[in-house]
Amino acid sequence: MKVLLLGDRFITNEIWKEALEKRFAGSGVIFSYAQHQLQWPVVPMESNEEVSEYSGTDEELLPLVADAEVILTHTGCITRRVLDNAPELKVIALGRGGPVNVNTAACTERKIPVIYAPGRNSGAVAEFTVGLIMAQSRNIPLSHHCLRYENQWRGDLYANEHVGSELSCCTLGLVGFGAIGSKVAKIMHDGFGSHVLIYDPYIPDEVKAKYPDYVFTELDTVLSQSDFISLHTKYTKETAGIISAEKIALMKPGSILINTARPQLVDYDALYAALKTGALGGAGLDVFEDEPPKAASRLYELENVTATPHLGGASRQAAAIGAAIAVDEVYGYLQEGRAPRFQFNKF
Repeated sequence: MKVLLLGDRFITNEIWKEALEKRFAGSGVIFSYAQHQLQWPVVPMESNEEVSEYSGTDEELLPLVADAEVILTHTGCITRRVLDNAPELKVIALGRGGPVNVNTAACTERKIPVIYAPGRNSGAVAEFTVGLIMAQSRNIPLSHHCLRYENQWRGDLYANEHVGSELSCCTLGLVGFGAIGSKVAKIMHDGFGSHVLIYDPYIPDEVKAKYPDYVFTELDTVLSQSDFISLHTKYTKETAGIISAEKIALMKPGSILINTARPQLVDYDALYAALKTGALGGAGLDVFEDEPPKAASRLYELENVTATPHLGGASRQAAAIGAAIAVDEVYGYLQEGRAPRFQFNKF
């Protein structure tokens, strides 16, 4: 079987190869490989009118795909032009939560399944979210910065008006209760004893019944009663700007907003104003309108903001899990003849 490995600096070709050979062990399948190394995340992703969030170019892939039966990638630029040069291609598998870097319509025309790996980084993002909550609420990044870079001993951060609260005494509000949100809830409730409020209109009653310790309620209630609000919903027409100036005004004085989901969920200008005036206590932000930013954001200047460069899903386990899920789907499709569970383009 001829396989093209399009690894990057997160899911490397070595990870892809290990996952593939482990899953196909004992099958009798012999692989021949073509490999190409992409440079994301050291080099930022790009987007065009056809595909988005990709690394490298389609031009560099053209000589590699001629004999490929399987493409395994995370961020490769899979355009119609690439597909037109891959007559033997049977399946494309990605170790990420959505195949935005693949022309799925063109794949559907060829009846080529596009496989992806939903939930592969849910554990990583959930842990990172809790890390931001703790970092922001207890002034960890601020005090580190002052000591490390300004040689300041910030004893004033021990003053009662500046110290945070222990998580056992706090209310966590979640906007979205999918794979990530549910794990954040478990860590915060079971691990720290936090009270949990949840807004997610798509959770059916029978699922809610499985979580008697959590309170499922309306968005305004979550915002007005929570000490921490963490966003874990998808970006859709319905959720765009869900945290607007009006909604930010409902939040408790001193509360903290955490966003490890999508920047389009939040009116960042309104958030800046609330943080600047002290209406909100702080924010932990892992996503921004421009990534990387074209210019320094005003948000970076605020002491009550913890900002990270979209690292929530970055763990060794997330990389390995993404590859393993995708490869397992390839095995089922090619060796067992079953329809992939995580096929994006149904036909």
